[in-house]
Amino acid sequence: RGLTTGKLWTLSTKEMSGLLRAACAQALKQPRLPSSLSQVNKASIPFVPVDWVFRYFPYFCRDRVRFMLRFQQISFFCGFGYFYLYAHTPYKADNYDHFDESFLYQYVRGNMERSGELEENLRIKVRHFYPQTEE
Repeated sequence: RGLTTGKLWTLSTKEMSGLLRAACAQALKQPRLPSSLSQVNKASIPFVPVDWVFRYFPYFCRDRVRFMLRFQQISFFCGFGYFYLYAHTPYKADNYDHFDESFLYQYVRGNMERSGELEENLRIKVRHFYPQTEE
């Protein structure tokens, strides 16, 4: 007796209730985090413990709405500042002629120069995507 009796892939109410019971039992077995850990992301400003905020900045957290607004503003400006002031270095690595060459690159290039393989590779290197016409 399978699930395909009668119409293709129809389940009886008995089979459906068994599946529902098994799914509910499986959901109850999953481990849950302690509530203190699950609330951390909801009530913290980056790099500042929340109890310090409540102790030293009472105007900042007078009510929930004001705290949420300030939290969003500070989080936005922290991310904006990180991206544009720290992680985004303008004109970094924009000159491809002066890349720092690693020791392995220098070693392999030196071996190729000594064996003559580098000159051969440079001779047959394709420098244009489209074929060039002789003028």
